[in-house]
Amino acid sequence: PLEREESTASKSDIDGDSDPAAELERTVQRLFQEEENLLNLHMSIIQENAELLTEEGQLLQTVQGEGVGDYEIDEYASRLGRILDRKSHLIASLQEKIASFRVQLKREGELSREFGNLSTM
Repeated sequence: PLEREESTASKSDIDGDSDPAAELERTVQRLFQEEENLLNLHMSIIQENAELLTEEGQLLQTVQGEGVGDYEIDEYASRLGRILDRKSHLIASLQEKIASFRVQLKREGELSREFGNLSTM
């Protein structure tokens, strides 16, 4: 549905028949959705990071102390690498969501200014 709205808005813009108020309203709605998605993703990433931190602490405890063999150290390094890969993935997905949100925010600002300028004419 969003693609259809966007393509319709783009066609209207080309034809010069766009309704600035309607376009602004659609953009604001998308912005609210992006904001909700960003906040939900951030919360879930915080929760998963907390779980990973607990796992890291437990992992570290298994290799501290006397009598730790090569196998335990190898397993520790392997598991720590997987944890760090997961954390990197989580950070990257949050950064992507932030970038998407900022694009919508910028677009909303531009449309608000344009609409404000049209209202004063």
